[in-house]
Amino acid sequence: LIADKVSAYATSVPSEEAKVRHLEALQKAQYSMRPIFVEFFRDGYKMRTRMVGIRRCLAEHGLDYAKLTDLAKQDKLIAELEKVSIEDPDNKTLMVNTVKDHFKEKSSAKKNPSSPTVNGASEHEAGEGKGQDDGGKGQEDGDKGRGNQDANGDAPQVKN
Repeated sequence: LIADKVSAYATSVPSEEAKVRHLEALQKAQYSMRPIFVEFFRDGYKMRTRMVGIRRCLAEHGLDYAKLTDLAKQDKLIAELEKVSIEDPDNKTLMVNTVKDHFKEKSSAKKNPSSPTVNGASEHEAGEGKGQDDGGKGQEDGDKGRGNQDANGDAPQVKN
């Protein structure tokens, strides 16, 4: 029967809805970690691709910015980051160093309030708001919407 052949590939609506909710939760967790990775999204395609993959691995491990912040306050950050499974050891080292350095900078900024500021926020915090570093293009996250733009957000020059 055709139904037997199709049923092997069919899934229920509640099952698909659960998958969508899971993907939305992953996306939300990834967006929350943008302050950690935003500076790397401008470093070219290869670095951007590595950082997006690392950020996704962190989200799949159940971590978001709030959890990472709590772990940093409890001095358990490094131990938890070591548990994240990433195949490439270079990417794992990059992940640990990037996240560790972000929270180290954040804690040193709190201890040293005389650090340079932009409109009352440190330079790092000034770029954390939605759409502030995307050239006013209205994109919430640096992972999408760049199109045919260079690293500065400018369209490439066409030579005739």
